[in-house]
Amino acid sequence: MTNFTERVAKSIGRHFVTLSCVQCRPGQDETLIHVFSGFLMEVKGEWFYMTAGHILRDIRIALEGGSTFDIWRFGDQTAGNRFNDTAVPYAFDIDQWSVLEDADSGLDYATVHIGGLFRKQLEAGGVTALDKNAWGDHLTEHDHWALVGIPKETVSYDGKTIISAKFVVAPITSTEAPPLTGRRAENKFYARLADDSERFVNDIDGMSGGPVFLLRQIDDIWKYKVIGIKCSWYPSSRVVAVCPIATFGEALESIVEEALQLVGDAGGTTSVA
Repeated sequence: MTNFTERVAKSIGRHFVTLSCVQCRPGQDETLIHVFSGFLMEVKGEWFYMTAGHILRDIRIALEGGSTFDIWRFGDQTAGNRFNDTAVPYAFDIDQWSVLEDADSGLDYATVHIGGLFRKQLEAGGVTALDKNAWGDHLTEHDHWALVGIPKETVSYDGKTIISAKFVVAPITSTEAPPLTGRRAENKFYARLADDSERFVNDIDGMSGGPVFLLRQIDDIWKYKVIGIKCSWYPSSRVVAVCPIATFGEALESIVEEALQLVGDAGGTTSVA
């Protein structure tokens, strides 16, 4: 990577966290390894893990079909994990997640509150959450856009304990919605992978849930904001669909504010379940 790309990856890598697990399917001896892309946002002082809604939908369908999932881990290696790349064990409970996913309208969000020991462990590993000052939109003036995530093609498993994958920062540029997107285009924006993106990744399948950042140089200093969540992929045209993050963050902010007020009125601690 160039020095610039390395600096970008180091900066935005502090917010990027993978969620991995092992899936066992009924009647199958072979296990499936999943590494999902996501990132941390701070809303009213609380941390939330953000990813794509269809990921949670697929997990729920698999659970209903008899699959079991085990060894859930948060991977914070891109944040400079200070503990020999040891992942953070996570007690996954699908009922704790909030999902806003509608294929017809294009909405595709999922989030879960990260508090207590999970937050402390991630903070100890160098993770920081993106606060409201770092939320942007795709209409903002910029010099570059970058999609961040873990492509499925890079994931490997030693069959015991170690899951490895490649962290990709792929340059993308704004483009028109592909044909036949219909209403979905109202709640998404679209970007095309750069012409030389093959040197970063061949197939971005698996990068759903990964954040899209804008980069802008101001007075010789590079600034960045998160502007969306990668939710779908048109491989023939190498176009990605992205759900805007600022509007979702503001809606989540209202919910969290109301929840914190209720907890405060009840005389409890100021945390969100």
